Amino acid sequence: MPEYLTEAEILPHWITALRDELREATGQNADVRRTSPLHYLLVLTSERVELTITWRRNYRGFWKWNNSTLTVDGTPRELARDFDDFVHIWKDPDVLSRPDGRSEIPALTPVEDETQLPDTVRQPLDRMRKSAQRKAGEGNVRAFAAATDTGYTIQLAGPKGTLHLHYRPARRAYESWVLAPRNGFAMFDLNGMDSTKKFAGNLMVALADMFGISAAPDVPGQTGHARQATVSNSVRARRHAVIRV
Repeated sequence: MPEYLTEAEILPHWITALRDELREATGQNADVRRTSPLHYLLVLTSERVELTITWRRNYRGFWKWNNSTLTVDGTPRELARDFDDFVHIWKDPDVLSRPDGRSEIPALTPVEDETQLPDTVRQPLDRMRKSAQRKAGEGNVRAFAAATDTGYTIQLAGPKGTLHLHYRPARRAYESWVLAPRNGFAMFDLNGMDSTKKFAGNLMVALADMFGISAAPDVPGQTGHARQATVSNSVRARRHAVIRV
């Protein structure tokens, strides 16, 4: 029997796991210590950024998130929206001061003449635009198509976010352009952060969530196969501690 308890035996596992994820993402070691019989404190600092997270032991003996702070250049700031957003701030603290600096939505330039779009892109755009406006309310949906390096992207911006549909050259001769079989859509929340994984590959669910209605606008078909979310509940819990207020 060892004379002293090891760190793994002292620290709650998921606090250790979050510390390890932060080290992997930032290259910096966080200090974790028990500040009282009921509290743990994590502190992660760089020259400009400091993150603190506290956990409190509840009456059942479980460690629960208690509080978080984020300081940049000595000034308290709003917490990151998610784990990836925190890493973004850590690596580029000035992003908090730039308009739209944290948005992950790719900048697209609408095509000037939609009549020049391939039919397999223009027709779905027209259908979705009309259907979305009818269901979400006049003026609440903005839709356009843009040419990209890999094909065409349709952008739909609605009351709850922005959706991108990616069209690629078809493998079959009778279809010139099709919705990309993999990664055919990307969803961004109102803050411009990528929320695609939330929908586990289900385009219809993403559309319904975006427009806040039970029936999604007409779409040209699903993209790929619905898949299980790749981030487990335990990882979500750990990473949520980074952003909670």
